[in-house]
Amino acid sequence: MKITQRLSDDRVLLVFDGRLDASWSEAAAVALEGAIRSGRTRIELDLAAVSFITSVGIGTIVRAYARFKSVKGTLAIVSLNDAIREMLRVARLDMLVDTAHMAAPARDDTRAFGHGWSGELAPCGDGLALATVERVRGARVELDAHTCAIGHFALANTAADAHGLYGEGIAAGGTVAVLPASAPRADCLASSIDGAPPEHYVGFMALDALVVRGKPAFHGHFERTALDRITLRAFAAALCEVVGGPIAFVAIGESGGAFGAWARTSPDGWPSPPAAMNAEELRANLRFAGDPMHAGESLAVVAIACPKAAAHTLPAEIASELVDAGPLLLHAHAATVSYRPVTRATDDIAAAGLLLGEQPLRSVMHALFDDRTNHETCLVRGAVWAMRIGGAR
Repeated sequence: MKITQRLSDDRVLLVFDGRLDASWSEAAAVALEGAIRSGRTRIELDLAAVSFITSVGIGTIVRAYARFKSVKGTLAIVSLNDAIREMLRVARLDMLVDTAHMAAPARDDTRAFGHGWSGELAPCGDGLALATVERVRGARVELDAHTCAIGHFALANTAADAHGLYGEGIAAGGTVAVLPASAPRADCLASSIDGAPPEHYVGFMALDALVVRGKPAFHGHFERTALDRITLRAFAAALCEVVGGPIAFVAIGESGGAFGAWARTSPDGWPSPPAAMNAEELRANLRFAGDPMHAGESLAVVAIACPKAAAHTLPAEIASELVDAGPLLLHAHAATVSYRPVTRATDDIAAAGLLLGEQPLRSVMHALFDDRTNHETCLVRGAVWAMRIGGAR
């Protein structure tokens, strides 16, 4: 069996040549998994040169079909010979055959972004609308589908209930995920009904959080090349450049590794903010990743980014929470979950909430960068939503 892969902007074509039986089912499964991970919306199979297919081979295709369909992808057979067509008909799988599909036309308002890697960003809704951003301390935050937040959270309804339970938090798409310092693993609360009215969305206690409310002004997709990684700083700077000012953004997709720090003890018991701690206090209250973690898993990033020249357009208490990240000011949190493909069909920001709420959580951390080791959170491919929060338009 020979398997050839051909990539285009929105699809993957896999060409199979030879017998697709038990001996080759594992190789076929690996090729199909790679196609799913590519982030394309559609996988096409060319089976014209397949001389024979067994039930094991058919099962491999069916499993990939079901897995891809669960993330809103389409797997279709676009070429096959009469013998394979008959075998698929007998197996009642001829509904997978589709020779008439045409690629959707590209939007003419799409903007390219990225340096050494590819990205496309297009306005969605009112591309000039501004979201609101506020710093919330010691209060409950109610979520809806268009609220995102980062900071120190607790999964509790009151300050009394939250005492001693705070940790790194991230919220997007109606779901909040927290890594409490007192717990061995991260936990989350997800909205009970997708697209439901506000009373069905969850909330959390914020010890100190940046909260952004407003519908995305832009939506897009991105993908690294074989040679160029997408660092979080470069990604945020490219988004600010194409949007034209300060932004908040939510990005989900395959992780190239998450790097940062998280609370060792509940932040409501810290002697001072991290910026004011000495080295001994930092070691006592924070854990730091030695290397980027969970590469190959899925990542959700919520961030606020601002070109340095536009810092004066943000409220002072918001700008003070952003750190010098080279070409811009940045504050970001990242949550890692077990791998789930994010295809180019992903367009609703609620997908970020589904990713956080449905996949096992690995970690939640405050994203950092270390120029001495070149360690930084990196992305491979995925979807992004950006909200304007002030500055030039």
